[in-house]
Amino acid sequence: MISHANRGKSFEQIIESSNMQYQLKKWATVQKVPTPWRVIRRGKQIVSAHPEKKSTVDFVGVANGKAIAFDAKSTRETTRFPLSNIEEHQMRFLKNYQNQGGTCFVLIEFAKLNETYFVPFDSVLDYWNKAMTGGRKSIPYKDMGEFPRVLSGRGIALDYLAAVGL
Repeated sequence: MISHANRGKSFEQIIESSNMQYQLKKWATVQKVPTPWRVIRRGKQIVSAHPEKKSTVDFVGVANGKAIAFDAKSTRETTRFPLSNIEEHQMRFLKNYQNQGGTCFVLIEFAKLNETYFVPFDSVLDYWNKAMTGGRKSIPYKDMGEFPRVLSGRGIALDYLAAVGL
């Protein structure tokens, strides 16, 4: 469970804090993947900025000698996780990463319920493929019971590596 002190932090900030804790304990090195931005200037003044290209996923790293890559998704929905929250290029990246031996997953936060779940990439891919062939366009909340719930533990704010088994 996320403490009251962390309630105001964004989901990714809590994960970044957890990553720092993993690093300090020497359990993992996981970093946020920055999105490259293109800045438009007129002289010294910044006029606008927009993402230069699509990024891969939110986080990549190594835990106990295993390469990991994952995306962090949050929804305000209480009955489902919309698959439209995941972009096709992210699915492609995770599939290719996993094909090279990496461990891939998606952390899904149900913000209003204050619950986070570890969903293995193969499961996300199964839901995704069904949606692409006319099936349901979301993962029902009731299905989350099939996946490990991510809680704080072992001195980690959001101990997702416990769900991975690392």
